[in-house]
Amino acid sequence: MNLQEFVLNYREDVIKSIQEAVRIRSVQELGKPGKPFGDGAAEALEYFLELGKSMGFEVENFDNYAGHIDFGNGEEMLGVLGHVDVVPEGDGWTFPPYSATIANGKIYGRGVLDDKGPSIVCLYAMKALKDSGVKLNKKIRMILGANEESGWECMKHYFGKLNMPQPDLAFTPDSGFPVTFAEKGILHLGLEKVYNENLDFSIVGGTALNSVPDSAMAILPLYMRDEIENKIEEFNKDKDYKIKVIERGDKIGLESSGKASHGARPAKGYNSITALFKFLGTLEIENKNLKEIVEFFKEYISMDCEGKLLGVNLEDEPSGKLSLNVGKIDFQNDKFYLGFDIRYPVTFTKEVVIDQILKATEKYGIELRILSAKDPLYVPKDTFLVKTLMNVYQEITGDYKTQPIAIGGGTYARAVKNGVAFGALLNTQEDNMHQRDESLDLDKIDTWLKIYIQAIYDLSK
Repeated sequence: MNLQEFVLNYREDVIKSIQEAVRIRSVQELGKPGKPFGDGAAEALEYFLELGKSMGFEVENFDNYAGHIDFGNGEEMLGVLGHVDVVPEGDGWTFPPYSATIANGKIYGRGVLDDKGPSIVCLYAMKALKDSGVKLNKKIRMILGANEESGWECMKHYFGKLNMPQPDLAFTPDSGFPVTFAEKGILHLGLEKVYNENLDFSIVGGTALNSVPDSAMAILPLYMRDEIENKIEEFNKDKDYKIKVIERGDKIGLESSGKASHGARPAKGYNSITALFKFLGTLEIENKNLKEIVEFFKEYISMDCEGKLLGVNLEDEPSGKLSLNVGKIDFQNDKFYLGFDIRYPVTFTKEVVIDQILKATEKYGIELRILSAKDPLYVPKDTFLVKTLMNVYQEITGDYKTQPIAIGGGTYARAVKNGVAFGALLNTQEDNMHQRDESLDLDKIDTWLKIYIQAIYDLSK
């Protein structure tokens, strides 16, 4: 049987299921009894499990943290890891972000690329293998988490607290093709300072550390109006993303716009927070607290995406340069908070990065908190896992030039002992993960189906 042709019979079902999954708003919310990440994440997880059950697979839900879908038997296990949660949708969508609208040859919606669409495709590849009757020598287990975008508590619960068995081999369709053999270390850092007085200004922006913020707002004392109005036009000159002046009664507002991007690729976006502080750095500021933080930005951050000013611009041969994203700010009432997302090269340690940043924060009396840390992942290119997946990709796409890649993104491959990210983004697709108008080209679904059914078969036969 030609598996690659057989799996295409499921194409219309795949499209329908992607739409159904995307229509569930599975952004992390406040937890409640039995739903640690809120209603949406629990609903999305249950949708996947019920879909797997309807296909004849064995499924299990682990306290709405994670779940798995099992197919076949064998002493060894192939894991296929995906996640059902999504980053916040943001504003400015052409179509409602949870409508799963089909237009212009695409499905639009939060999660069609990251990671509901690819996970649905892999699930149907499992179904096609089951229906084909081919013999496999490994159990295939799809492991689904509900908290990948916001802390990985799902995997900590599944592999940690519950001590579920590790797969012998694994991949996650949550990156780009061909094979992601290296993933940079990830640090989420919070910078904090508490004041003994209420501030007469506020600056807020960003929704997630791993997204480049596309909007930020400053509310400032009215005495600054004349200088702001005198300088804003020159600052905005020749910029695609502007800062607007807004009247706010006895205050003056500055609304900074930018371009969202994945936090692992901050240079592809335009950071509204750092742009706002760059403008503030051109002003004469009387308030000592605001002036201090503006000077901190000017000295150590600016609009630098590589950590040069902080002295953490590290680089190595396997994975390239460090990236730095300022993802959130909340500077109001009596507190300053700034959230960073840093992706550092695989041959370095997090201590090297943290120790260097401490030099800057201590100078300004700012407290540094480690919010989360994930060590780098590195699977050599000559392993069975990488070589097999590369062969599948090359044979189906005809692309023998593109080599295994290293990324700044963090995938579930880190949650297992022998795993890599494998797709789903083809180099002919637009990468708009974590951005407005996230979309999946319908004409790429056939290629995805062929790749994933062949990959699962070749790793399990």
